[in-house]
Amino acid sequence: MTRSAQLTRGIERRLVSSTRPALAKILIGDPTDAVCANVFVGRGHEVDKKPGLSKEELLQVIGEYDGLVVRSGVQVDKDVIEAGKNLRIVGRAGTGVDNIDVQAATSKGVLVMNTPGGNTASTAELAMTHILALARNIPSAVASMKAGRWDRKKYMGTELMGKTVGVIGLGRIGREVAAWCTNFGMTAIGYDPILTDAAARASGIEPVPLEEIFKRSDFITLHTPLTQETRNLISKANLAKCRKGVRIVNCARGPIVNPADLLEALESGQVAGASLDVYPSEPPPAELEPLIQHPHVICTPHLGASTTDAQVRVARDIASQMCDVLDGGEFVGVLNAPNMAFARKSKLSSYVKLGEKMGALQAQLLGNAKVRSMRITLHGKDLAVPEMTGPMSAAILKGALNHLLAQEVNYVNAVALGKELGLSIEVAFSQEDPSGYTNGLTVEFEIDGLLNGRRTVAGTCFGRELRVTSIDSLDIDFLPTGNMIFLNNPDTPGMLRQVSSALARGGVNIANFALGRVRQGGTAMSCISVDGPVPENILADLRAIPGVRNVIPVNIGEMEDPAFRIDDEEFQGVVYGTPMPADKPANPEFSSGPCKKRPGYSLQMLPTDCLGRSHRSKLGKARLKYAIEETKRLLGVPSDYLVGIVPASDTGAYEMAMWNMLGPRPIDACYWESFGKGWFTDAVTHLGLKEQTRAITVDGYGRLPDLSQTSPDHDIMFTWNGTTSGVKVPNGDWISSDRTGLTLNDATSAAFAMDIPWDKVDVTTYSWQKVLGGEGAHGVMILSPRAVERLETYVPENRPLPKIFRMTKKGKVDRSIFEGSTINTPSMLCVEDYIDALAWTDSSGGVPGLIKRSQANLSVIESFVAKNDWINFLAEDPATRSNTSVCLTLDLDAAQVKRVVAMLEKEGVAYDIGSYRDAPPGLRIWCGATVEKEDLEALMPWLEWAYTEVKSS
Repeated sequence: MTRSAQLTRGIERRLVSSTRPALAKILIGDPTDAVCANVFVGRGHEVDKKPGLSKEELLQVIGEYDGLVVRSGVQVDKDVIEAGKNLRIVGRAGTGVDNIDVQAATSKGVLVMNTPGGNTASTAELAMTHILALARNIPSAVASMKAGRWDRKKYMGTELMGKTVGVIGLGRIGREVAAWCTNFGMTAIGYDPILTDAAARASGIEPVPLEEIFKRSDFITLHTPLTQETRNLISKANLAKCRKGVRIVNCARGPIVNPADLLEALESGQVAGASLDVYPSEPPPAELEPLIQHPHVICTPHLGASTTDAQVRVARDIASQMCDVLDGGEFVGVLNAPNMAFARKSKLSSYVKLGEKMGALQAQLLGNAKVRSMRITLHGKDLAVPEMTGPMSAAILKGALNHLLAQEVNYVNAVALGKELGLSIEVAFSQEDPSGYTNGLTVEFEIDGLLNGRRTVAGTCFGRELRVTSIDSLDIDFLPTGNMIFLNNPDTPGMLRQVSSALARGGVNIANFALGRVRQGGTAMSCISVDGPVPENILADLRAIPGVRNVIPVNIGEMEDPAFRIDDEEFQGVVYGTPMPADKPANPEFSSGPCKKRPGYSLQMLPTDCLGRSHRSKLGKARLKYAIEETKRLLGVPSDYLVGIVPASDTGAYEMAMWNMLGPRPIDACYWESFGKGWFTDAVTHLGLKEQTRAITVDGYGRLPDLSQTSPDHDIMFTWNGTTSGVKVPNGDWISSDRTGLTLNDATSAAFAMDIPWDKVDVTTYSWQKVLGGEGAHGVMILSPRAVERLETYVPENRPLPKIFRMTKKGKVDRSIFEGSTINTPSMLCVEDYIDALAWTDSSGGVPGLIKRSQANLSVIESFVAKNDWINFLAEDPATRSNTSVCLTLDLDAAQVKRVVAMLEKEGVAYDIGSYRDAPPGLRIWCGATVEKEDLEALMPWLEWAYTEVKSS
């Protein structure tokens, strides 16, 4: 059989995988172990071994081959990729792919793969050997002995025990080297721009910024690929940041080290020694001779993977991996394409096919419009897994771009081409399909030039049968295949007859018909499957039918022909569906407590060093103290104020203050919602201070009481922001600067979101779970010097304090509480979570930045309320309107409001936004800084939709 008969020609030839084995022709361009060729031949492929070809010779022959195997010698640049007309896959028998233009390969749909674990052990062992040799001057000592000398004193070395090794690049090799260094008693710190902090810590490495590597390391070992960022990383500027006497090891890539700068640092003594296995060019040119001959430099001739074991392993692995891909199997080691094998193994390949067809459908419904972004939602416990992100993204883009671009698109280059076009691609997961199917797929395109701005197509698979189940949330059921016609039509009797008659006159046979409608008699969308392409004159006849609009022919077959793009009508592509909004908030968490986590939050990113450790340990106290110090700095708390972490969230903190300090003076309890009223009740009932406590309040919710009634000689209790009423204190002007009493300020939803004048408050409490979106269990208490004086001069009578409330020892404030010795046992995981939130605060512009974010969120709701007379703020005065817990009333009764809340939750649009149980029926939407403005903008149309649905019924 000839090779041309063995290989599938045409468009299938370029597909990455196939359901049947396909023989291929492979070129091995660099010297490799014989096992490489043997594996290919054993799997039915043809192999040519031609090491040592010049670039010109390679360009002449590469067009014959489907696969190319290289090591580090052959440069697979853009010219080679372009010349490889049949090239499908390039394999690197080793780890790095610096000699392969991955971007050019991806653009041409050529797979690039390597053997990521093939030489891990050999390279890591070499790096460890260099570290040991450098520490003990082994090569120089050996040379001295062989020269007949006994220079024992000359070669004084240094121990590894107790030293710090900085590992730059925490891939497999870097992590392995760090583990061995740790076994030698070294402290391993590491930097990697991709590896998560949690993964680094799991490997026993302290993750640090790059600057810390230079500042803290006794040894620096390099294990990063060569990129624009890492070229000349070991430079004069960075070496100057290092400890004097640092030692440098490079077994990665030569150009990472600037040789002239390293030599200068060696001469000055800034660097005590260097050990090199790689060089900017190899073999090293004459100008590197001074560095190589330097007495404090160890050199080896690029021995990284030069072990018999490694060479056999990478040769066998690359051949096996390439054969697997060519034969439709696993995608191990592929660097520029999704793992399609997972979809096949998981019996989800039908969904990949469905995604490709849905992408093609979306593309053909665009018309003149332009797609800006794409959101894919995978539904169901089988489909909604991270492993399907790559296959589904590639499939949908492949389907769409094959219609939109005048070039071939496959699973390799689809995502790269999408990025080149500026398409934003987002993949989300949902454990349940909204239509009740076991698994489902939703593809949403954000579109310029479309009246509603978006189109959403959803579908599912019944075994191998692919179904589209809705368009723009309008229920419709059809098979996405072959020739179809989409159109909008009035849902009136006789309409189908007019459409079918027009098709019959043109000899077009209807194979299937599907209809979706908003309501009886309203606008409908029809999908008509036909047996072949529909002539333009018949499409014109359909468009001439009264009431018929947006007639769009669609072909979903091989999808290699872009000729079915529609661009001849002004409003092509505007297929109307349900009035339900198309856009949903990316995050539906609008709860007023616990509140949404900060943007980009990941539990895996939290440090875990403190877990399982005593909070009284040096480490535990240090983290608690750091949290306190950062709190004080970011909030701008005066230096003579105390900040402490106390048990039981904001409630515990406020009760602690009440039990310790209230009693010696009359009390003005100001409240206008449920939590403030709770403090009044506690003072009167539980503390027994009924006779000296007066309520300064107001009937109902929505207004502040007259705070000017408070006396400067009384202790004042109040809540800065009424979380259940949406009414806040606008400022502290009503509090006297000459007061003799204390002010106790519950600021749990105001701290970090509103300006608090510290000179007007003596006790301030809040919880992490509010504005910062932290985890509960702890509260923060901030005390002025006047509050400290009260603690040290007043002892409550007939009121024994629970242990967790005790703040003094021998008549003095227990200052250890405010330095990290928290009462009771705090959750150190929650502490790390709080520190993470504080770091985010700092990066967001501090408290002013968070206030700005919160105010921007409030403005979204203000703009919406201003345009709709059926919704209003519970806060009557705009000056007292909360910018965190925003409370709203609707033109509905309590039962109807509950229905609105339930509908929004069912649609996955907004969770936990019903008003507080004691407040008037309505909505309470959290607008704190952790909420994204875009999510609130997406929520507003849904409020109107739910209100309209409930009101009309």
